[in-house]
Amino acid sequence: MLSDHEIRRATRLEVAVTREVFILHAIQEVFDFVAAEDVLPKILTGYGMVPGVASTSGASGPWDRPGSHRLVHLADGSTLNEGLTQFDRPSYFAYRVSNPSFALKHLLAEACGQFWFEPADGGTKVKWTYTFRAKNHLAKLPLTLFVKSQWNGYMDVCLTNVVEHFANSPALTE
Repeated sequence: MLSDHEIRRATRLEVAVTREVFILHAIQEVFDFVAAEDVLPKILTGYGMVPGVASTSGASGPWDRPGSHRLVHLADGSTLNEGLTQFDRPSYFAYRVSNPSFALKHLLAEACGQFWFEPADGGTKVKWTYTFRAKNHLAKLPLTLFVKSQWNGYMDVCLTNVVEHFANSPALTE
């Protein structure tokens, strides 16, 4: 267990960004699409200096089980590890990303993604938070610049792709 000092230190190294979107479809439908094992190449298509996801491989188990992990292959040939940390259909899932083989390896200790889904106005409100943890205090500034200049746009493109997926399919009723 981490001490209070270790928790405070880790928090000072974090850079977080949150995006939200509304989708006019049932919560189970939206959750199942966003949390699907094969969804990454469909929605993480890239932005600016951040390459899209080409594929995943080596899944250690079903993608609805915390503890499962896989290798994510990016369009530029680089990779990173992803592990599912929580899964509570249809309201929440979280994952941890580590060991990037590209330039972020010099700045990033790990990153955690969290998705929340809640029924709202006949559809679903989706909230996505991505929290990067810098390797050290020197790495935090360039990591923050990367998040503000690149990652925000990457998340926006991803959520736009999710919205477009559902815009092209009829809404199902519960």
